Amino acid sequence: MTAQQKVLLAPPALKEAQEGVLYVHNLIDPAHGLVPSYANMVAGQTVKFTVQPSYGNHWSAVHVVTAAEVGKTITVAIPKHVFEKNLVAGATAKLHYSVVEQSGNEAQSPDLVIKVEK
Repeated sequence: MTAQQKVLLAPPALKEAQEGVLYVHNLIDPAHGLVPSYANMVAGQTVKFTVQPSYGNHWSAVHVVTAAEVGKTITVAIPKHVFEKNLVAGATAKLHYSVVEQSGNEAQSPDLVIKVEK
């Protein structure tokens, strides 16, 4: 695979995180995962967004890119309970997404790791 064929993805963002920390008590349901626009983005591509808290509650959602979203940031709604249920001191959550390219290859984003606090 050449560098031109390889899609390089930026890490996701979490709209409600402040300086790398999500304060669950401030969170209004849902949280918003952000998938930045990426090279070769086309309508019909499948984006899978995954949240893996250190205390369980793993969650993922599949989103199909629409023509209106091409070239723009995609927002994924993450239910509050994913972060809130069984929350323990010192908790973290890892967020990432993957994109299935037209070639059938899957590109993975780097992880975003945030602290999760009550």
